[in-house]
Amino acid sequence: MPVLNAQWASTLVELPTLTFHHALLPLSIFSALHGIRVSMAYRQAIEQASAQSRKDGSPKLDRVPWGQALLSVLAMSLGGGFSASILLGMPPSWLGSNVVVPTYALSFFLIQYTALYDILQQLVPPAVLDSILITADGSLRALSIAKLGVDGSRMRFAADSHIPGVSEPWFAMLLLGMIAGSGGGMWADFLRLKTHHWTIQTPTWTHTATWDMKAALLSAFFYASSTSPQFLSLLRSVYPAEQGYGDKGGLLEIQDAKAMTVLVMCTLLLGKRAEETVYQLTSSLQSFATAHQKQDHVLVEKDNDASLYQSRLRRRITKDEDEDEDTEDEPKKSTRGRKKGTTKKEVSPPLSPTSTSSTTEAVTRSTRIRKSTRQEL
Repeated sequence: MPVLNAQWASTLVELPTLTFHHALLPLSIFSALHGIRVSMAYRQAIEQASAQSRKDGSPKLDRVPWGQALLSVLAMSLGGGFSASILLGMPPSWLGSNVVVPTYALSFFLIQYTALYDILQQLVPPAVLDSILITADGSLRALSIAKLGVDGSRMRFAADSHIPGVSEPWFAMLLLGMIAGSGGGMWADFLRLKTHHWTIQTPTWTHTATWDMKAALLSAFFYASSTSPQFLSLLRSVYPAEQGYGDKGGLLEIQDAKAMTVLVMCTLLLGKRAEETVYQLTSSLQSFATAHQKQDHVLVEKDNDASLYQSRLRRRITKDEDEDEDTEDEPKKSTRGRKKGTTKKEVSPPLSPTSTSSTTEAVTRSTRIRKSTRQEL
C-alpha cells in the first residue's frame, strides 16, 4: 500500500547518496556531515576532559595523537555497520568503497586542525547546525538499519527458523537493526573512545539503554513490521474487514518503508535534541528567576534597614527636643519657686557665671546635634 508519492520516497532514500561532484569530488555529502558531527562531538569531549583535569588539579593531559583520534572517530562513525556485518558473516560494505573512509578522514582533519570548528560554533546558530547534522546522521542510520540490519537478517537467517509459522528471524532483525543504528556509540562507551586513554569498562548501556539504542530499535521494528508478510497476515486475521493492504509483500512497499524509516529515525533524534534545548531553557529561566528573587530580597532588607535607621533618627530627634524643652522649663520653674518662697527664710543662691556658661554650652551642643541629625534624615 503506497503511503508516499513514489518520487518523494525515492528522493528520501537516494538523498544520502548525493555527492559533491560525480567526477571532481565524488564524496557523499551526508557522510561528510555525519563525519563532521562525530568529529565535533569527539573534540568537545576531549576539551571537556582536559578542562575537568585542570579543575581537579590533575596532571595536564597531552594532546591526543592524530592516529588515535582518527581511529576513535572512524570507530564511532562506522562501528555500527561494522558490528552488524561481522555478526552476519559478511565483510563491511565500506571496505570495498574508495570514498567512505576518505570522506570521514577529511571531515576529521577539517574539524580537528582547521578553523572550521570555530567557524561553525560561532557563525552558525546551534539549532540550525544541529538540525542539519542530525538529519544527515539519522538518514544514514535509518538506511543502515533497513538494508543491513533487517534485510540482511532476512537473507542470512531465513532458513534457520525452527518455529512453526514463523519464517522471519525477528530476534536477529531487531538486534542487528539496533546495532547497525547505534553500534558506534556502544563501542565508544565500551572502550572509552572519547578519552585520552582507551580502557575497557562496563558500558553504561548495560544498566540503562541510551536514546540512540531506543531510537534504532524502534526504527528497526517499524521497518521490519511494515515490510513483513507475516505481520500483514496477522493484521488481516485481526481486522478481516479492512481492505487496501495489498496482495503481496508487507503493509508498505519497500521504498515507502525505507523512506518512512528515515522520517521516524530523524524525528526521534531531533525530538531528543529539542527536549534537551527545552530543558536547558527551562533551567536558565529558573536560575534567572531565583537570582531575581534573591536580588529583590536583598533590596527589601536594605529598605528595612533604612526604615529602621530613619525611625531611630526620629526617636533621637524627638528625645533631643524633649530634653531642650525640659532645659527651657527649668528656669521658669526656678523663678516660680523664688516667687513663692519669698516669705521663707531660705533663698536659693544665685547661679555662678561658671554654671551659666556651662548650661549655655550644653544647649548649644544639643542644638547642633539636632541639626546634624535632621540633615542625615
